[in-house]
Amino acid sequence: MFDHMDIILSAAIIAAQIGLGVLFADLMSGIVHWYIDTYGDPKTPILGKHVYWPTINHHAQPLDCTRASFWSRNGPNLALSAAFLVVFLILGWINAFTLSALATGVFASEIHVWSHKPKRKRPPLVHWLQRRGVLLSPKEHWQHHTHAHNTRYCTVTNLLNPALDRLRIFRLVEGFVEGFGRRKPRDEIMGIGPLARGRRIMSRARRFVAAHAWQVRRMVTAPVPKLALA
Repeated sequence: MFDHMDIILSAAIIAAQIGLGVLFADLMSGIVHWYIDTYGDPKTPILGKHVYWPTINHHAQPLDCTRASFWSRNGPNLALSAAFLVVFLILGWINAFTLSALATGVFASEIHVWSHKPKRKRPPLVHWLQRRGVLLSPKEHWQHHTHAHNTRYCTVTNLLNPALDRLRIFRLVEGFVEGFGRRKPRDEIMGIGPLARGRRIMSRARRFVAAHAWQVRRMVTAPVPKLALA
């Protein structure tokens, strides 16, 4: 009896770790996507040409990614995941969570590409998973391309985007960065073509956080007045 319960418990723990690993990879894809869309500068050495600009240009040419080769789409993710795998092996952090997160990260770009492909060019299993929200669906991802490119950043599943957008997580972080770091989103400074649409109109949440973060920064960095000696 106890052996069976141990097996069931172990299986449940492994399943939970795999699920959390997939969601963690989804969240990381959203954070990276948000950072590139918001702060990525195409003029940055190396990253600007090979990482930032292709992602930025994707908004103007969303179907170009479907015509690229498999290795050009997934090679960078594979290399990065392999590097993390080596680190995790050295640190002894190999478990169902880390392995599922790395495996999901390897194919995050491909999952995103599937959301741009027509139904006839998607594997049946992929289409089935997309309809159930397990993988990013075309309907879900298209909202990113039709809302000034400042929503629906996560590119693996449909599960995290609604909550992140409803809570305005990325707008709040932008406000914090603007208030403390005095750094505005790229499009408000550079105005890169169609990407600037909607970005210049800040949400209330971002304005609120930016203003109060700036006040806190002023208080923290203000010089301490010297006491006059009697």
